[in-house]
Amino acid sequence: MLAPFQIRKILFPVDFSNSSEVAANHVSGVAQITQSEVWLLHVVPGLAAWHGASEAYFDVLGDAAARTSQESQAAAEAAGLKLLERFQKKHLGEIASHIRVTAGGVAESIVEYAKEIEADVIMTTTRGWGPARRFLIGSTAAKVLHDARCSVWTSPHIRELEPFRPYRRVLCATDCRVLSPRLPIRGAQIARLFNSRLSIVSAIPCPAVSSPSGPERPSAQAVKRETTATINRFLAESQITASVHVVEGTEGEVIRQVAILEEADLIVIGQGRLEEPMGHLRTRAYEIIWNAPCPVLILSSNLLKP
Repeated sequence: MLAPFQIRKILFPVDFSNSSEVAANHVSGVAQITQSEVWLLHVVPGLAAWHGASEAYFDVLGDAAARTSQESQAAAEAAGLKLLERFQKKHLGEIASHIRVTAGGVAESIVEYAKEIEADVIMTTTRGWGPARRFLIGSTAAKVLHDARCSVWTSPHIRELEPFRPYRRVLCATDCRVLSPRLPIRGAQIARLFNSRLSIVSAIPCPAVSSPSGPERPSAQAVKRETTATINRFLAESQITASVHVVEGTEGEVIRQVAILEEADLIVIGQGRLEEPMGHLRTRAYEIIWNAPCPVLILSSNLLKP
């Protein structure tokens, strides 16, 4: 039996960009609904993060210049702390919160601190932390998504994040290749947590791309019927009420279309399996986040274990 889904500790990395300012409204809203504590983290990129092996770098730099660089970094950390205190006061008000400034690799620091405080979820944006990027893969957000062992909430990537409103419609995206009742159960728990309506979506890959040719290839309609029946059986056995959408197409586009149709406020997906080449976050997760019209919550694989 799956334990109840809970959010007790939220880690919110802050870089003081406009994306952080807008996301703070969502962090505050989720924290109020779930009555959770928030840890604000600002990372000052360390010299090692920019130059690789720091020892060799300092040999070339020279002692005096190295001391100057270290002093500059200490000043940057002190300035970051003051800014973070203002950010905390401005956005979190009476919400129980804590602040931390550290130096080092940004993504690595976020993942390590999440582990240290035993965060239930990291709430981060897919923009900020340096020059704007057209693509998600390779960014700090992508590294956090791939390496974090807790759940991760992300903002939409290709559109601006709208002000927070209590999540009224939750869309849970399941993988038609590995149908499991655990993800819909978690989706239902999250929907109950936010007192919202639940929908389930599964994308059926185009047969011409994903299946062998010839008479043995199942038709898209047959796969749709089988997938729909399996999901409905899961829902009935778990006593979950949800609308079900099984649509042919790529996962990112199908989920985007259904999210718009259902006016979803939050998309819930699961992490991939550790034995897959991409580790515990499937490549499709990037596609889903890239296309999503609303925030995406990627559930930790630990939450999907029996």
